[in-house]
Amino acid sequence: MSDHGRYQDDVGAYLLGALNDLERHAFERHLAGCAECQEELERLRPAAEALPGSVVQLEAPPGLKKRLMAEVEGDSDVIALRPRRRRTFLAVAAVLLLGLVVGIGVAQLGGDDERTVTATVARAMPQAGGSLEISGDDATLNLHDMPELGGERVYQVWLQHGERLVPTRTFEVGSSGRGNVAFQGVEDADGVYVTREERGGAQVPSENPIVRVPL
Repeated sequence: MSDHGRYQDDVGAYLLGALNDLERHAFERHLAGCAECQEELERLRPAAEALPGSVVQLEAPPGLKKRLMAEVEGDSDVIALRPRRRRTFLAVAAVLLLGLVVGIGVAQLGGDDERTVTATVARAMPQAGGSLEISGDDATLNLHDMPELGGERVYQVWLQHGERLVPTRTFEVGSSGRGNVAFQGVEDADGVYVTREERGGAQVPSENPIVRVPL
């Protein structure tokens, strides 16, 4: 088995914290030199990070978690897996359970009129991040650790409607790297995006979005 074949099953478990210390250190050594595992890790990371914080978490009905995990632990197909794959399977099952609990929370909160969605930022800005707070048709985008652009350029927010990107407001960040901008029109939008444009804004994006919030 190739070195990659040995570690490819560990990507999900690593993201979910299901590896022990020895396995984690071994995987990180492999990850440093494996472009394929790095790509898979980055592909899965936004979903793994966004799920727990996407809404306020509420407790599932009594006994639900215990029954689900008992079913997973007792499944003969799962038991037959080699230990590393079995642990990964159980970790994924735990995340699916978390998703179920979050879904219950959304239902009990009365739908998605008020929600917070995690933003995905371009890899060139590894420290940057943020979230979009939505209340009905109103939204506030909160970003942190964004590069200061200087006097000639600003950040611009776009609303996606099908294949069209509609320009909305522009904003700046100070030396703190924090940017906060409020706007409307998200109720029927498919996503919110941010680009860097010349001061005054643009009618058509001049670059691929550096911040993405699919809705």
